[in-house]
Amino acid sequence: MKQALKQLHKINELLLENAKEENGLGLLHGKLGLSIYLYHLAKKTETQEFLEAAENLVVEILEKLSEAKLSLDFESGLAGIAYGISYLVNSDFVEADLDDTLGELDDRIFKFLEDQKNKLPANLRNGIIGYLFYCLDRLESSLKSGHQSNIYVFRRLGAGLLNQLGQLIEEEKIQDREPQLFNIFWDLPLALIVMAKAKSLEVNAYKVNRILEYLLPNLLSLFPCLHSNRLYLLLGIETVLKEIDHSDLRKHALFLQSTIDMETVLNIECKNLNISFMDGTSGLWQILHKLEDNSGNIRLLLSDEQFLNKIINAACWGDNDFYNSFKKSIGLAAGLSGVAWTLLESMTVADMEMGKKSDVVKV
Repeated sequence: MKQALKQLHKINELLLENAKEENGLGLLHGKLGLSIYLYHLAKKTETQEFLEAAENLVVEILEKLSEAKLSLDFESGLAGIAYGISYLVNSDFVEADLDDTLGELDDRIFKFLEDQKNKLPANLRNGIIGYLFYCLDRLESSLKSGHQSNIYVFRRLGAGLLNQLGQLIEEEKIQDREPQLFNIFWDLPLALIVMAKAKSLEVNAYKVNRILEYLLPNLLSLFPCLHSNRLYLLLGIETVLKEIDHSDLRKHALFLQSTIDMETVLNIECKNLNISFMDGTSGLWQILHKLEDNSGNIRLLLSDEQFLNKIINAACWGDNDFYNSFKKSIGLAAGLSGVAWTLLESMTVADMEMGKKSDVVKV
């Protein structure tokens, strides 16, 4: 654990240094994702330096929103930024009225979606799935606050987006085949996750059922070659099963689970450089723990130490100039924030206290 704490300290130094540079504002690759990590880091370590850095980033992001020529997508644009700000507020990191703070962003996203109706792809990065994640999150917040007009607007928007997603699926314009390598942007598991969310919020439940009926034959016959892709597909199916009881889907989930060898995932499919959230060890660690939360099944779990060793011994921490671009990347998806968050989440408060006492973690 001392090695992991030491590596986390090095990453934190890099992130604080790189936060001062010109980077994008977005959720998955930019400063908003970094601020989310820093808030979690500040909470766990009770360190003022990290809290101030996180707050400064949020102030910078809010100040630049109106002047910056940002895209509207989830990956780097306004939909992802709105989702990230909502996360910060709902996690009690930032105190704000979401409807006031996000009202202008909502209007710009609504107008864009109306203009681009039936023209968008299915994917998370800049397509329907990403906008559904944004929309359903805003609906959930509105339901908690009791904001009736927003509840109506986001329910209607979500229903329309689900109709568009269903059309793309029927036209076979969704990535349902497994990718050659594990990647969190695989459409199929994400579509299952977002449809389960829509079902839980009672958004166009009839359409959700219709889409699942259409997907079911291919879904039940799908057996990914890579164990890591089986794991990701299993998460999508288990998320659906929390909302919809389906015996055949349950059988397929159990079959997939029985064939996943985590040692193969970690030691063969995750190469030495694959440690990011987007396509490597950090993302797989998060998927495993999400599966545990969803199903209560811990059979698949490896020890955190095995994941930590994979991360801290990766070649990218070496002095080779080839790795400099990665060391300067601040993003959650493919950069240092996602890796650091996984290290942080795998440690207990007691571990962090040990780090303070041994002067391994800078506080």
